[in-house]
Amino acid sequence: MSPPSIAVTTTTTEFDENFNTKTLLESETSETSQKRSYPTLDELRNAVPKHCFEKNEFRSCLYLIKDYSQLAFMYLLVPYIEQYLGFGGLFAWWWIMGMFGFALFVVGHDCGHTTFSNYSWFNDICGHIAHAPIFVPFWPWAKSHRQHHQHTSHVEKDKGHPWLTEEWWMQQGFVAKYYHKLIPITGFLM
Repeated sequence: MSPPSIAVTTTTTEFDENFNTKTLLESETSETSQKRSYPTLDELRNAVPKHCFEKNEFRSCLYLIKDYSQLAFMYLLVPYIEQYLGFGGLFAWWWIMGMFGFALFVVGHDCGHTTFSNYSWFNDICGHIAHAPIFVPFWPWAKSHRQHHQHTSHVEKDKGHPWLTEEWWMQQGFVAKYYHKLIPITGFLM
C-alpha cells in the first residue's frame, strides 16, 4: 500500500491552473528514481575536437598581436575622446581598456598554464610580454597561480582565493563586516 500524498498547494489559484503541480511524494519519487549519470573525463575529452588540444604557436602569437594592436589603437583614440566626449568618454575608454587588459591577462594566463606553446621558454617570454602592460609581474603571478591550483579551496593554503571563516568574521568589528553594504563598490576590495 502506498503512503498518502501530501499536496504542495492548499488553494487553487490561476497560477496552479496554468501549471501542473505535483505532490511532494511524486516529486521525491521522480527525482530519486532518475539517477543522474555524469560524463567521465574521457567522455568529455572525446567530445571536444582533437585540434582543440593541439598547441599552435602561430595562432597564439596572432592573439597576442591582436590584443596589443587593439590596445595601441585605443591609446591613439585618447586625445579625441578627451576633446569630444570629455570625462564620460574617458570613463567608457577606461572600461574598454579594462576589457583589452583582461584579454592580455588571459594570454598570460595561458602562458602560465603552458597552453600557449610547446616551449616553456617561449611561454615565459610571451607571458612577460602579455602581463607587462597590465603591471602583473609574470613569474610571481605564475608561482602564486600554481599554488592556487595545487591547493584550490583549501581553507589555509589557497592564497589566491582566501576563505572568510566564521571565526575570522566574528572577530571583525561592525564597520569591517558591513562597509561593503554601505558603499557597494568597496565590496570588490574585500
